[in-house]
Amino acid sequence: MAASDYPDKAGVYAQRLIDNEYVQENLVQAVESLRAAYRRASKRRVEPARDEKLRRQVRQAALSLREAASALQSGRSKPKKRRGRRVLVVLAVGAGAAAAILASNEELRRKLLGGETAIDQQNAATPTSASPQETMAA
Repeated sequence: MAASDYPDKAGVYAQRLIDNEYVQENLVQAVESLRAAYRRASKRRVEPARDEKLRRQVRQAALSLREAASALQSGRSKPKKRRGRRVLVVLAVGAGAAAAILASNEELRRKLLGGETAIDQQNAATPTSASPQETMAA
């Protein structure tokens, strides 16, 4: 690579850094994790190698920095959220739960659907014995 290529690449990376919010979010997260780790290390007299929370904070900062560098180099941006699928899944689960509740509760089904149940239909289909007064009237 020629020495003149470096300013061009630096300009491209600087432009990506300004435009890409995903890279900026990762850098902010890395800085926050490093600040938290520094505060924890300076407050307590603990060996950093033995303090698990401190090590986790430094590890998180390193991962955020690596992700920011990778996204900056490739031009990758934050993945878009897919809310439509989530809403569809929630609706499907809700419909399934409602169907299960209706299937298990006969009284609720009668109230909501307003029809007669199978037992009521059977009782209506079988003739009942008429009382003696009804037979005389007929």
